[in-house]
Parts: sequence; structure tokens; C-alpha cells
Amino acid sequence: MTEEGKTPKPELLAPAGSIEAFWAAIEAGADAVYIGLKGWNARASAVNFSLRDCEILTRWAAARGKRIYIALNALARASVAEEVKKLICRIASIEPHGVIVQDLGIIYLFKKLFPDVPLHLSTLAGIHTLDGIKAAQSVGAKRVVLARELPLSTVVQFAKASPIELEVFVHGALCYSYSGFCYASSFRGGKSGLEGKCVQPCRLKFRQGKREGFFLSCNDFCGLRHVPELKRSGVKALKIEGRMKSPDYVYSVVRAYRMILDADGKEAERKAIEEAEAILADSPSRKFTEGFWSDDPSSSVLTPHRSGTSGIWVGVVQRMKGRKAAVVKVRRSITVGDLLRPESNRGKEEPLARVKSIQTMDGKELKSANAGTTVLIVGMPQLPEGSRLFRVGSAWSANVLTNPREIWNRIKSETVTALSLLIASEEGGFQAELEIPDIRRQVRKSGKKLILKIGSTAELPMALNSPAKWVILKATLSNLRSLSEMRLLKAQKERLILSLPSPYMESDNLRRAIMWFISKGFILWEVNNLAHLELLKGCNITGTKLGIVAGVRLNIRNHFAIAHLAELGCSWVTLSAEMSEGELRALMDDPLPAAPIVTVFHWMPIMISALHPKLMEQKPFFSPRGEGYVYKKQGSFALVFPDRPVSWFAFISDLEKMGYRLFEIDISEGPRSLRKDLSRLLSGFKRERSDEPYSIFNWRREDHANMRTSGLQSARRGNR
Repeated sequence: MTEEGKTPKPELLAPAGSIEAFWAAIEAGADAVYIGLKGWNARASAVNFSLRDCEILTRWAAARGKRIYIALNALARASVAEEVKKLICRIASIEPHGVIVQDLGIIYLFKKLFPDVPLHLSTLAGIHTLDGIKAAQSVGAKRVVLARELPLSTVVQFAKASPIELEVFVHGALCYSYSGFCYASSFRGGKSGLEGKCVQPCRLKFRQGKREGFFLSCNDFCGLRHVPELKRSGVKALKIEGRMKSPDYVYSVVRAYRMILDADGKEAERKAIEEAEAILADSPSRKFTEGFWSDDPSSSVLTPHRSGTSGIWVGVVQRMKGRKAAVVKVRRSITVGDLLRPESNRGKEEPLARVKSIQTMDGKELKSANAGTTVLIVGMPQLPEGSRLFRVGSAWSANVLTNPREIWNRIKSETVTALSLLIASEEGGFQAELEIPDIRRQVRKSGKKLILKIGSTAELPMALNSPAKWVILKATLSNLRSLSEMRLLKAQKERLILSLPSPYMESDNLRRAIMWFISKGFILWEVNNLAHLELLKGCNITGTKLGIVAGVRLNIRNHFAIAHLAELGCSWVTLSAEMSEGELRALMDDPLPAAPIVTVFHWMPIMISALHPKLMEQKPFFSPRGEGYVYKKQGSFALVFPDRPVSWFAFISDLEKMGYRLFEIDISEGPRSLRKDLSRLLSGFKRERSDEPYSIFNWRREDHANMRTSGLQSARRGNR
């Protein structure tokens, strides 16, 4: 609280994917700006910044009472783990106001080497609970970026109880899937959203039977009307999404939210909201929704009739005239210099085009075209008849610098503090060695072991009669109720691992059930979210030594993350389903303090959502390229599966040669039950052969070295 007894205003946090957007954010009134580091953040397609850029901007902002947060929130692959350590040393030398992180390995390195660097846990970590917030604090985070799917009442409740700072999204694009739970882009093309390479497959036009639509495409979130409540809630920061957005977009949106934050009193806030809404009405975006702060998110967020192309719909292409000119029917004014984008049916946004010239149909030059007219626009790519055009940028403010060279010259001239220039030394900086225990030798000496994961207690007798060393059962409330009525032998309990659900939504009933099962001798548990570690800690009132398995949904891809989980009590770690053969091989070159588990068969959902689309369950639907998907409801969740499971049975010998010994068959999920297929799957595991249509996911995809080459090396360089 302030001296006057008022809750301090939240920080207004703006995005910047370019220097022009950074300048626009500051000029519009942002308190802080988050920027991406080239090759190492969850918006890899943005222009982003080098280490030298980050240092200059951090010093310049600090001198003006502003803050810079560096986004380092992409997952680090095993092949670049050591280079990540060097990068962290250089980032720490900049003394940033905060670093946004997702990867438990990156968190581990900061915690061990530079504990004073403030860490902000990314929304990709999937924090939906107070347990998750407390777990974030225990691993060293100063701030948590809450999941977008939380109702506003829950956000306010958490703000009152949180031991650390909370940051909440108030504006910008929405993902169909829960953040941190989407494999769709990776599954179909090897471009992982968890590495910042998402190609937005959810925005494709799909076909199910005779119906076509953008069934998974989301509107843009706008929390403008709720800012007054958030101002008084204790939330630390209001975050605007958009590191891929244009400077004029950033300027307009930041200015709109600034007006409401600065308004004093309810009447002033009401007027500020009206004025801010007028500003946003002219800001390029998709249709606005209040998202999960509305009463019916599925109907207000999803737009099956539109692609979700961002921007203001300004015209329709009637026909092309020559190679670079389009005859356009104007529905909203278009001005020379505007940036236009054609509507996309491919998911990925189409390339931008600058309006070079506007002419009447008889050749007269115009500065702008008014609604209702038909004009010739020069500067367009070849487009089919009927293509809709959206304005995503324009000449936005005569009083704000827009030339990147001018902006950099001004910032550099005003940055009088000496720079560390660590980047000048290619191998310079702090070199640190970490003592990480290594159990690879013990793992290699052991024999091949099978782990079987099931989704229902109905499958438990069959699973316990299988050759699996351990059986993992999903710890849903219905399964736990059923399990509590079974009488298991001590030897059976020792083989049974209970897997906590993810996404995890807080439940007193689940908490009580876990406490009961621990008291009855069920000591093996699988965690799939940071919150689960805190949950188990609070439930284990007996002080029993628990055996903890880190589940696949923790997205573990490097040995530093494994070391972190080992310190948190995990004896086994299930590796990310997104890994490739090369990455799995590289991981075994590093010391491992916990036994790695490789999932060799699964049918995991590639999207998990709280939004239920207008699709028929179990009936396949298809992308424009003919890729098949299946939609299925599961409780409050909407699951999207690929049309076939993943099998690595044929590569088990290769994995054994690498040193892996623990292999998991997961039949707990899928658009249909795999219970009847178990004997065939066990035979396939033994024979190292799959007998049905299957995918090998990322196994043979090249272990891209782009993070190695464009990550550390381009991060070292300035981009001017």
C-alpha cells in the first residue's frame, strides 16, 4: 500500500519486436517494455534485439524510470544447453530489470549462477493455481505471468493471496490451446510453439464433412473495461501482447490503457474508457472479446466464420490489373503508405504489402480512397478475386520518431553510462562450472524396462498383469474414487504411479484425496506442472519419502532442467515428446542426475483448450493440406488429437545404443480407447515394430542448429 493507503497502480507493460515499436511504447506511456533476444524467445519471427541492443536499452530506460524485461522464454534444446549457459552470463552482465523464462533449465542456471537477476515465470509454464504461484516462488521467480484462461475473479483472488508479483494479460491475441500445452505446430511441421516458432495452425480453415470454417480461430482479447478493478486488485503489471505488431498498433493500445490507468475516480475512468475504446476502434486487430472474463468464452472467443486475420477490414479485391496492382472495392478508407495484409486461409499470416499508389479507374492519383469507391491500388501481390484486405499499419503520429536509425542515434546519444561491452569478447564473460551428479552409468547398466500409462481403473488389472515394471494411472477424481475401493497388494502399490492432471485447476477434493492415498502407502506420483510439487509437499503430512516422476507435460529438453527437477525431488524425468533423434542423442552426452524416460508410444492431444468449437466429436476434420484431426470433449476440456498415434517402437534399439533404458507406452489418451490394442502394442514393443498407421513426430526432423547459429552469435552482434 502507498502512504495514502491506496493500492499502487499496476505497471503498464508493452511489447516491442522492433526499435520503432519500443519507441512507440515509451512515447505512449508504457512503464516497462518487454523485448525478445534474437533466437531465444517465444516470438522468434519478430525482429528482436541483440545483447548489445538490450544493454543500451536497459541503461537508457533505467535513467528515465522505465524498465526493460528480456524474454528468454523459449525452451532450450539439449544440443545448445552449454551455449545457453554462456548466454545467461552475458545477460546477467546487462543487469536487466527482469528476464521472462519458461525452461526449468534456464531457471536453474540463473538460480545457481546469478540469483539476483529477477525472473518472471512465463505464461507458457501454465500457472492456473495458487499452488503454482507458490511453486514459482520456490524455484526462484519474482513474478508469475498468469495463464490467460483464468476468470477475473480468480485473478483478483490470487492477487490478494500471492507471495510474489503477478502479471496479467489485458490485451492482444489469444491462442486456442492453453499456453504451454500445444504441440500442433510442432507435430505437423517441426516448428514448436514452445520454441517461439508457431505457424498458427489453429487459424486454418478446416473441413468436417460438408462444413468448412475457421473452427479454432480466436478473436483478440480486450480487457479495457476491467482496468479500474485491476487497478485496485494488487496485480503488479498489466501486459499487452504483440511483439509481432506494428509500432502504430503498440502506440494506440498503450495510449488507450494509459488513459484509464491515469484516470482518477469512477467518473473519470468511465470517460477514459469511452475515449480509449474510440482509439482502439481504429487500431488494427481482430474482433474484440473479453475472453475468459466473459460469461461464455467459447461463443465470444471463437470465430468459425472468419480466419482471424488481424487488422481492420478495408477492402475486397475485385480483380488484378497487371502484376502489382489490384482493383479494390473500398469499405473503409485506405491511404497511401498504409500496410495491408490479405486474409489468410493458411493459419500463418500472409506477407504485408505497402500501398505505393492509389488511383481512380481513369488513372487519377489519390492520397486516399473513401469507403464505397472502387480504386486501383499499386503495391499488391497477386491475389485471387474476392480476397479481403486488412489494414495493419499506417502513418500513425507525426510527433513520434519512426525511422529506426534516427531512434537508435538518439538513444545512443542519451546513454551516457559506460557499457560493459562483454559482447566484444567472443569467449569473454563469466565462466562457471556446475557440479551436477551423473547417474548415466547406473542407467546404462540396468536392463530395458517398460512403463505402461493407463487412463482408467478399468484397465488396471490388465496393466498389472503386463510385463511393465511400473503402471501409471491418471489421478482423476473418478479414478481415485474407484481405486480407493480396490484392495491392492503391497507389491502392486509399489508398481503403481499416480499421475496428477495437467492442466491443473485447484481442487480441495483432489487435495484431500492425495492426502488419503499417501497415508495408505501410495508413494509413487507423477507431476505434470510445477504446482504439483507444491501440492504434494502440502499433502504429505506424514513426511513419507515419495518417489516422484516428472511427467511429459513439463516439456524437459536439456540436462540443466533435469538437474533442477532432481533437486526438487524427482528421481525420474519423462522427456519432452517434441524431441528429435539428434536431440535425444545430444542429451546423453551431458551428466544426468535423474533417470530419463522416453515415451515410445502415445496418442497425446496436440491441443488442450477450455474452448469448445462447433465441431462434431470423434468425426475427423481436415486442414487444407488434408491433415486429419479429431475433436473430443473431456470434462471441461476440449482436446484435439492428430488422426494417428505416435510410435517409436522401430527406434528402441537406437535409443538403447544411446544409453536409454526406461521406455513408456502411454494408452491413457486418444480419440478412442486403446485398451483392446494393448496386447498388440506390447508385442510391437517386444518386436520393435508398429503394425498400424502411425507418426514418428519429430524423430527424423533435423535438430535445427538455428538456436546455435542465430541465437548466441546473432545475440552477440549489434544489428546495425
